[in-house]
Amino acid sequence: MTTRGELRDGARILVIRLSALGDVLFGLETVASMKRERPDLQVEFLVEDRHAAILEGCPDLSAVRVISRRGRLARLAELRTLRREHYDVLLDLHGLVKSALVVVALRARRKLGFAPPASRELAHVVYHERVALPDPLPHRAERGLFLLRALGLKGEPAAPRLAVPQAEHPFWNGVARPRVVLHPGASAFAAFKRWPLAKFEALAARLCGEGVFVAVSFGPGEEALGEALLRAAPAALVIDGKALGLLGLAHVFRDADLVIAADTGPLHVAAAAGTRVLALFGPKDVALYGPRWHAENRVLWSDVPCRPCTRRECASPQCVLGIGVEDVAAAIDAALATMRGAPRS
Repeated sequence: MTTRGELRDGARILVIRLSALGDVLFGLETVASMKRERPDLQVEFLVEDRHAAILEGCPDLSAVRVISRRGRLARLAELRTLRREHYDVLLDLHGLVKSALVVVALRARRKLGFAPPASRELAHVVYHERVALPDPLPHRAERGLFLLRALGLKGEPAAPRLAVPQAEHPFWNGVARPRVVLHPGASAFAAFKRWPLAKFEALAARLCGEGVFVAVSFGPGEEALGEALLRAAPAALVIDGKALGLLGLAHVFRDADLVIAADTGPLHVAAAAGTRVLALFGPKDVALYGPRWHAENRVLWSDVPCRPCTRRECASPQCVLGIGVEDVAAAIDAALATMRGAPRS
């Protein structure tokens, strides 16, 4: 057996990031960084079932391990199966009690995670090695790179790779450019992060009137939002995220010119697929949660004194409500101008 640095050749590493969708994609940056430096490593990813599809076929992963979000008995059975595996390293990117319970249950020579405050709920007590992050905390996608450095790797940033076919998605057959996707939704858990639907409607009507090909994207439970946008812009195309699945959605997004969304998982799906995004941010800190992996990504927010914040609810989130249609339209003009070499008239 040979070793390089602190990891043997072909070492088995399990990356743990159970949820949410954007954070799972951020976790893929850690995976991509490892594989770019050490292609010999056998990297697996443990994720909850609701997000597992985005990892299917990922060229940097040897396996995707899935654990049920709901159902205690099912979860225990899955952990019992995983316990039969013997890993060289566990990397807990989640840092909460639910991932700490997984770390306790599984077998590995080394178990690494973040020291507080990057880990919470006493998760750090189960790690063999606790890695302190700098203050202020780095972007969520960069945090796992510090764990890699603790393993003797360089831990350099790297864009994730999704299993998206090279051929253009048939959704776009016969559709000219520019192609702009509007995604008005955000999870029910974070509905206060949504840009107002009336402003999305005005934007959709404006873009269609200017000859831009608009597609409206929505996920499960967001059908009413999509229908409202289609009433405002009847010529718009429909992207049904539920029917496509996460990888299908990434494929469709990849072949668009620009995706516009709030601070939500599909925003990061588009970014991971390599598409430029225009993010309409609310309370979250862009330095910690902003989109990555494309130099021409843009983020808009309304600069209010209480922003950024970590509140779960807000009766009047002016940070996102204050973003104007004209501001978004101007940002779209600028993005499309760089693609075509001249501003739209």
